[in-house]
Amino acid sequence: MSNWDFIIKPARGLARAAIAGVALLAAGGAASADPVSPAGWTAGIALGAPLPEGVYFINTATYFERSPKSGTGAPTIDAGVNIPVVAWATPLTILGGRVEVLGIVPELAVGVNPNAGVGSSSWRDFYNPAGLVGVAWDLGGGFGFANYIGAFAPVNTALGNTLNLGGNYWTFLELATLAYNRDTWSATANFTYSSSGNDRSTGIHIQPDTAQIDFTITKHFNKWEVGLVGYGSTDLGDPWPLRTAGGLYGRKQSQFALGGLVGYNFGPVITQFYLTRDVAESNYSGYDTRFWSRVIVPLWNPDAPAKKPLIVK
Repeated sequence: MSNWDFIIKPARGLARAAIAGVALLAAGGAASADPVSPAGWTAGIALGAPLPEGVYFINTATYFERSPKSGTGAPTIDAGVNIPVVAWATPLTILGGRVEVLGIVPELAVGVNPNAGVGSSSWRDFYNPAGLVGVAWDLGGGFGFANYIGAFAPVNTALGNTLNLGGNYWTFLELATLAYNRDTWSATANFTYSSSGNDRSTGIHIQPDTAQIDFTITKHFNKWEVGLVGYGSTDLGDPWPLRTAGGLYGRKQSQFALGGLVGYNFGPVITQFYLTRDVAESNYSGYDTRFWSRVIVPLWNPDAPAKKPLIVK
């Protein structure tokens, strides 16, 4: 089985950025800044295994719902997120590792108390776009390692300025990832560190540094793929100066989620579906249930070099 069969297994929740901010702002309670790099967005992709040279399109869509915890007074939140990614596995190598480039331009839609009439509202806008450059090494024995660095660019939108979902600031990102692909088994662990600058309009530093992990363990049965996915994130400090762009006081947040994945390889096109649920959270307004779908399409690969005729004298 080729690396490509195992490699693309991203996303977890730009919607995570949606719920906490919107729910708590709408409820009039405390709010906090969510990770700009959404926890779980690499769950299901083995970034540590080098891709064959070429260009690939990966589109991940997720529908999410959060029902409020009892006694919080927070509204019900639902959100839809579409995350198109273009991955370019370049012909360049560094110390034997392939240089790869990722471009991401996500879109986010959020609903508060949907279908409630009075007290309901909705938003739709682009989220912070991102660009990452990394090097992926094949370590042998089925193991791979990659390290990416890049940034989320600032966006000046109502979602960012009013609800602090994304925001008008730069965010540095480092992504280190391990992968194991052998004997129909695949395992990945993607570690992310992000650090944001000050808001470009207010000069206030509202987004704490965050650490995240996304992981996947799957078994392949011919063209089918079945397994476990999970993700977690934690703020590395309180939002400073303990307030969000909406002017509300913030708190350090963390969450951990688990779920199951099923996928099918149609040949050049791969599809995946998975369902996740928070099993632990701190300072969010409730537990998330999220359904994901993904399609992976190779757009271009270089032609194989023509075989030279064998000349026998």
